[in-house]
Amino acid sequence: MKLRDLTILQYQNVTKDAHLHRLWLSLDAFKKQMAHLEENDFKVLSFSEAIDYMEGNIKTDGKHPVALTFDNGFMDFYEQVLPVLNGYGYPATVLISPEKVGTAADIGEKSVQYLSWDTLKKLSNPKITIGTYEDDALDFNSISEESVRDHISTYREKMENRLGITVVYHGVKEGVPKAELRDLLIENGYRAFLTQCPTKQKADLFAIGRIQVDDEDLNIFLSKISTTYLFFKDKESWKYIRKYRLDRLVHRVSEAYNWLRDK
Repeated sequence: MKLRDLTILQYQNVTKDAHLHRLWLSLDAFKKQMAHLEENDFKVLSFSEAIDYMEGNIKTDGKHPVALTFDNGFMDFYEQVLPVLNGYGYPATVLISPEKVGTAADIGEKSVQYLSWDTLKKLSNPKITIGTYEDDALDFNSISEESVRDHISTYREKMENRLGITVVYHGVKEGVPKAELRDLLIENGYRAFLTQCPTKQKADLFAIGRIQVDDEDLNIFLSKISTTYLFFKDKESWKYIRKYRLDRLVHRVSEAYNWLRDK
């Protein structure tokens, strides 16, 4: 499975109000990142295409494959992110819990709106993929198994009934499902399970490790989409790269590697 050379980015939220949460990215930083993808040899894939690429069914003609995913499903995606994506013709995947649809969360000093059902219907098109999201806890494995089992089946059913679409992706912020839950995901028609790296295991459609993007510095973003970073991303060492902010060093190593390769 060709997951090693595929970059799957995980955004918690992109907004003009990035100061409200440490994991949110500013809209200005996001625009710079998308411009970089456009101006360099990157191919932005839908998640269906990303899986086809992993399975070896499609090629990207030498361009580095990237997929964009957005967790939580805040209205900021529709109001601020979507116009940027449309400008480049980029596809993306939005993951949201049906229990959050149409509600709001108090974050900092502001009430932040989640996407409504009507807005999700507007988003349902070939460029935007909608999946379910488990946001009851930071780590998937800290949620009771009973609750997870219920959500795996009911979340998909609720989303499909309300939107009239087929939902095949389930996402979490962190954690990898146990064998029994993996089987349940498959039984319920899910095609893939999206989490955050490191997964500490080999490439697997039901443990797809994504690279979280929450740094304003473009150089750190460049390190995260580098081939060197991909080498480390699903290993135990990845968390230490984040902890000790070695992103810049990885970026420099990647630059040197690319220079030597070109020579």
